[in-house]
Amino acid sequence: MSRVRPASRLSALLFCLAALTACGRDASNAANTTAIGTPAAAAPPLLQTTAASRGGASGDTLADSITIQRADRGRLMGREDAMWVVMISDFQCPYCKQWHDSSMANLKRDYIDAGKIRMAYLHLPLSIHRHARAQAEASMCAAVQQKFWEYADVLFREQRAFQPLDNASAKLDDIARELSLDVPTFTRCRTSDAIRMLVENDERQATQARVQSTPSFLIGEFLVQGALPYKDFRKAIDTALAVAKSRRTR
Repeated sequence: MSRVRPASRLSALLFCLAALTACGRDASNAANTTAIGTPAAAAPPLLQTTAASRGGASGDTLADSITIQRADRGRLMGREDAMWVVMISDFQCPYCKQWHDSSMANLKRDYIDAGKIRMAYLHLPLSIHRHARAQAEASMCAAVQQKFWEYADVLFREQRAFQPLDNASAKLDDIARELSLDVPTFTRCRTSDAIRMLVENDERQATQARVQSTPSFLIGEFLVQGALPYKDFRKAIDTALAVAKSRRTR
């Protein structure tokens, strides 16, 4: 059953959602999704990727810090003063692809390009998907070269092509070539401790936020889990925007 701590009656009506399809941490959770209200935050609550959050691990060099900063910036899209929407996703999850294919372009047009929201991507590579972690790391190396979102688009487009592969490395490099990335730099990046720790930190923070399935979305004050149809996703965003506006005007 969905649990909601709404900020308004309208929010309660919107976020009491039926179970939706999603990829869970194990097969038994594949269709178990929830909608959960979360406290407001001035910055994306899950994007905490500083050296402190990584525990000052060995190998935390200046080059590592620069790589992490560039990767973090590369997975953000939209105006800095807009409301945050954080997508928590897995490139091998079929429901993440379903949401991406049906909603991402519309979301960019209607909300990101319009200056209403700022989008961020957080990785939750599920153990049931054998190439998900390698794909997550590769996408962050694309982010270092300012091609995260383009790389993500191709990963979802090529999702089925990865399924029979024993090793995804060559395919990941092929996508980098398709997008005209610096492939030697990209390939070195994929084996770096900085990128590995960055993805591990994403996963840890998603777990701490009690996210168990993909796709999930932090929309303003609310956590919504499951592949919402775009018309319902619009309602979720519009409600979160209205709640945020009402709080600013109090």
